[in-house]
Amino acid sequence: MIARGPIFQLCWVVDDLAAAREAFTARYGVGEWFTIPDVRFGPQAAQLHGAPADYTISVALGYAGGQQLELIEPRGGASLYAEQLERSGPGLHHVAWVPDDYDAALAEAVTAGIEIVARGRFEGVGMEFAYLDGGPIGSHVELMRLSPEMKAMFDHLIPEGFTNPWQ
Repeated sequence: MIARGPIFQLCWVVDDLAAAREAFTARYGVGEWFTIPDVRFGPQAAQLHGAPADYTISVALGYAGGQQLELIEPRGGASLYAEQLERSGPGLHHVAWVPDDYDAALAEAVTAGIEIVARGRFEGVGMEFAYLDGGPIGSHVELMRLSPEMKAMFDHLIPEGFTNPWQ
C-alpha cells in the first residue's frame, strides 16, 4: 500500500485564485485563507515528466473543518497545473497524503509501475512533493514529505477542534 490513513489535502487548479477563494468562502464556509502569491519552482527544484521544470504558481490554503483545501493558479511556465487548465479547465487536481515514510512510498509506487509525473521541493521551508499518475481515478495523487516546521505551520492554520493526520 503506497499511502493509507486520512487524506491530508484536496487541491483544485483554478484560473482565477481570488474568484475561487470567494466561491469556497461564500458557498462552503471556508473562512480563512493563507495565500502565497507567485511561488517559483525552478529547474533545480522541480521536474515535469522527468525533465527539469521552471514555473510559477499562486497558492491559497484553507480548511473546511479538518480538511485542508488548496487552490493553485498557474502563473507561468510549463507545469502539471497548467496542463490541466489546458486539457480540461479548472477542477479537482489531486488528493495528497503525507506518508510516514515518503521514500518508501515513492519506491512502492515505482515498483507498482505508477508514473511519477511531477516532483519538486519548496526551497527553504522543508517540503518535498511528488505527483503520481492517477490512472483509473483520473486525478493525480500527491505524496508529501513535510519538515517539523511545515507540520507546525499547518497545525497553526487548522481550525480549533480539528487536527491534521500526523497529530
